[in-house]
Amino acid sequence: MELSDFVTDMAADSLERHALDSLADTKELQCGIVRRFVRLADADLARKIGRAQGVYVTYDCPPSALESERGVRSLQNYIANAAMEMVGIMGRKSRVLVVGLGNGEVTADALGSAVADLMDVSPVRESERRGEKAKLCAFKTGVEGRTGIKSADAVEGLCAKLRPSCVIAVDSLATSSVRRLGTSFQITTAGIAPGSGAGGDRARIDRSSLGVPVIAIGVPLVLSMRTVLSDFVHDYEAAAGCGGSEYKLRELMAEKRLGGLVVAPKEIGWYVESAAAVIAGALNAAFGEHGGKSRLKAFK
Repeated sequence: MELSDFVTDMAADSLERHALDSLADTKELQCGIVRRFVRLADADLARKIGRAQGVYVTYDCPPSALESERGVRSLQNYIANAAMEMVGIMGRKSRVLVVGLGNGEVTADALGSAVADLMDVSPVRESERRGEKAKLCAFKTGVEGRTGIKSADAVEGLCAKLRPSCVIAVDSLATSSVRRLGTSFQITTAGIAPGSGAGGDRARIDRSSLGVPVIAIGVPLVLSMRTVLSDFVHDYEAAAGCGGSEYKLRELMAEKRLGGLVVAPKEIGWYVESAAAVIAGALNAAFGEHGGKSRLKAFK
């Protein structure tokens, strides 16, 4: 399959596609959760696999881990610790800005909005605050088609006003792997280009554009139909011992208007709700004034 057919936001997918998954430090954690850690410092390597330079941590979870309170608690702790480590030490007067990206009215794109709604935000007045944690703020950008404003521009303007110590951007991601749909959590210091995996705008939200550390957290909730069909056809040809025409495949996808479609699992509502509870619980525990108000949801 040509690279033009390969659509993903996941570093783990990209490494696997290029037979470079051995570069990731892989470790099995509690409840069968597998952590994959990779530091993409080499610009040529990052360009080769189509990912921005930075640290990527992926937690691949078996369904059983996400169906139990113990598994969800463990995952929240892993994400909270990873986020705090990436952000570094901050003082009490620091602000942590959590940005919910995407369209809250479209279920598969509602992860960022759902997480922002669950944030344990701090009171506006400094005198009302308790504890010594950083001040947590949350903002939902919406999408350019509804607001007329690029998400990256909205976040840049807000940062200029609030001057946060760091930005944590949360968004739904695209994957090339069915097994990662709704069950993998990616955290990276590389920032994010909202909607790029599904053909949206490519204006980046990262440290170079905002001037502060940017952590991007996401869960893959959609697949590109082009990637799924191309993979399936090639797997079938390999299994059946036959060959086909790449040109004919692309021509047929174009004729049926399948190339630009993205698909989501039928349980997408449960995936979004559960993933949002996991991420919000982790961020509240790491940065919230009250140590977190996680809302556990099991999807069975």
